[in-house]
Parts: sequence; structure tokens; C-alpha cells
Amino acid sequence: MRFGGIKASGTAGFSLLEILAAVAVIVTIMTMLAMGVRGLLPLSKAKQAHTDIVHIQQALEGYRARFGEYPKEVVVDGSTPSMEVILFNALNGTLAPNGKLGNFPIFIDRSVLDFENANFPTVGGVPALVTNRMVDPWGTPFLYRYDPDDVDWENFNYVLFSAGPDALYTDVTSEGLKNEGALHNDDNIYAE
Repeated sequence: MRFGGIKASGTAGFSLLEILAAVAVIVTIMTMLAMGVRGLLPLSKAKQAHTDIVHIQQALEGYRARFGEYPKEVVVDGSTPSMEVILFNALNGTLAPNGKLGNFPIFIDRSVLDFENANFPTVGGVPALVTNRMVDPWGTPFLYRYDPDDVDWENFNYVLFSAGPDALYTDVTSEGLKNEGALHNDDNIYAE
């Protein structure tokens, strides 16, 4: 027998039905929150990509202050690495604009970016080109273009961008301009 929520034996408690109702309400609220957070995830990755681009831009400005120009396409030990590998090595202190390998200042803060692999130059070691690239939040390498030696290149600056969530892009024009209207470029995130 119950009197005011207390059993005749003198112990208070909730019935099984009350506990199940409370659990159902909690599960419903958690489901609604999870659905809302999942919708924000692509937006947060886009913001992270933009933040990563700003970090790379700051490092590029430090490189330019030291060497007088941005990293550009060069021949290193008889081969021409990709622009993304050149960018990685230049900002990690192993590559000068003339293609010379050396122990130069490190311009990038490795703790704030993601990389394709765990290969990094050995500080103070024998200079060597390292095959690695900085990647965006979707795991795709950031794309870097700068070719002031090309007579068609009209851009006075570099082009740095993420291919976005779909990892598809149409490269910059031969003049060094964005292909904004091109197929696959509508979700690309460019440096400003």
C-alpha cells in the first residue's frame, strides 16, 4: 500500500514505468542533439581548412621575409618535385628558392597542421628532400601554385587552396588565376 509516494514499508523510489519514460525522453533529446551536431561537422571542417590556410600563409610570409620570394618550382637533385612537396620542404627549413638543400629556419608550426605522413626533416641533420605534404581536414593535400618565371603567369602572388570535402578541383589557369567557374571548384577553399 502507498501513501503519498512512499510504500507502506517506508522506502521511497520510482516505478519501472517512470524510469522507462525518463530514459525515453533522454534518448530522444540525445538523438536530436546528435543529428544537429552531424550537420555542423562539414562547417567545422571548412573553418578548420580556412584556419590551416592562414597558418600556411603566415609561414609563407616568414619564408619570403627570409629569402625574398615565395617557394617556387625548382629542380632538386635532378628531379622536379610537386609544388606541394616543395612547399612542405621550404616551410620545414630544408629548401631554398634556388633548389638548394640546407638547414634553414623552420617557418611552419607542425603542431597546428596535419600531414600526409610522419616523415619530417631531421633538424641539423644532412639536408635531404622529404616527400610529405600538408593535408586539409578531409585528408587531401593543400594545393600550392606559384610560378613567377612563367611568362604567362599574371598573378603577383601564389595560389593556395583546399580541394574541399569532395577532393576534386580544376587547377589554376596558366596565368595563375583561380578557376572559380570550373567544374568541381564550387566547394574549394582559397587563401584570401
